[in-house]
Amino acid sequence: MTERIRQIHAMSDYTYGRPRVQAELRDMGLCVNHKRIERLMKLANLQGVLAKSG
Repeated sequence: MTERIRQIHAMSDYTYGRPRVQAELRDMGLCVNHKRIERLMKLANLQGVLAKSG
C-alpha cells in the first residue's frame, strides 16, 4: 500500500496530500481509511503542499 501511495504522490509532482491520495486510491477501486493513509504517508515521510492563502 505504501508503494502505491508513493507512486500517486510522485505522479502529482509531490503535491498531493492525504485527501487527494485517498481519492486516487478510491478511483483505483481501493477503499482505505483516511487514518491509515495518514499513518503510511507519515511513516514514508510524504506530505502534500499546503495551499496558499491570500
